[in-house]
Amino acid sequence: MLVAVLVAAVALGVLQLALAAHVRSTLTACASEGARVAAVARQGDDAGVARAATCAESSLGMGTQAAISHEDVGGRAAVRVTLTGEASVVLWTSHRVEASGRALIEGVDAP
Repeated sequence: MLVAVLVAAVALGVLQLALAAHVRSTLTACASEGARVAAVARQGDDAGVARAATCAESSLGMGTQAAISHEDVGGRAAVRVTLTGEASVVLWTSHRVEASGRALIEGVDAP
């Protein structure tokens, strides 16, 4: 009986780690997609933020806060989209997950 409880606890822990990794990976992909829309498609910052938030909502079913910033990457202009949201949990209370993605702005300072 004691062994079954330990095995169940370990299994739930592994499930929680897999779920957390999936949420973070998906948020990173959505943030990267939003950054590409803002930078490469030249649709603007608002379109990039909207695309990242829509991607997270449709992929994970969770609401997120999206922020966008401009930065310099190796002398090139880039845009970074950051998504922050509450992660689903199995064993303990929910926690905030933050993921970001960036893309070089097309046509600016091209070599």
